[in-house]
Amino acid sequence: MELDQSSFTGKPGWRGGPASTARGSRASARAIRHPFGSQAFPATAIMIGLALGGGVYVIVANRDGLAAIGLAASVVATTAMACRARASIRRLERRYEVLGRARAESERARHDQEVENAELERRNAELKSEQLAILEGFDWVDERTNGRLSDLVQEAGDELAEFADEVLDDPAEDA
Repeated sequence: MELDQSSFTGKPGWRGGPASTARGSRASARAIRHPFGSQAFPATAIMIGLALGGGVYVIVANRDGLAAIGLAASVVATTAMACRARASIRRLERRYEVLGRARAESERARHDQEVENAELERRNAELKSEQLAILEGFDWVDERTNGRLSDLVQEAGDELAEFADEVLDDPAEDA
């Protein structure tokens, strides 16, 4: 089972989508490690650049108030990124858990089906061997009786057909 790309980001180009599975296990492993690709990289790069730029400016300008603001902004940005990463990891863990349960269930169903199929194949082989034994036995007895068994079965079948006609055409039922 494979999730489509809309279940993760809703945007085409996600690395873990169906197109990447054709590239091989290396691309799939990369998609598992980084399921959102590089979409978060520009925002992260901007935040790191601003923090570094602010830090360099504070060092050059030697301003304590600005350093406190920069430090607070860095803490807020880092906390926001950590919270988003934690939420993403939890969301992915839940999806993997659901997928794992679904896969286990399908594997159990496949195993049960294989067991039932083997039982049906065994029973079918038994029935075929019984049918063959009956036919061979009938042929053997018919051969030993010089065809009289076939005649007897034919007569019995004709009598049975006549009896069925009589029962179905019973005049007492019509009244």
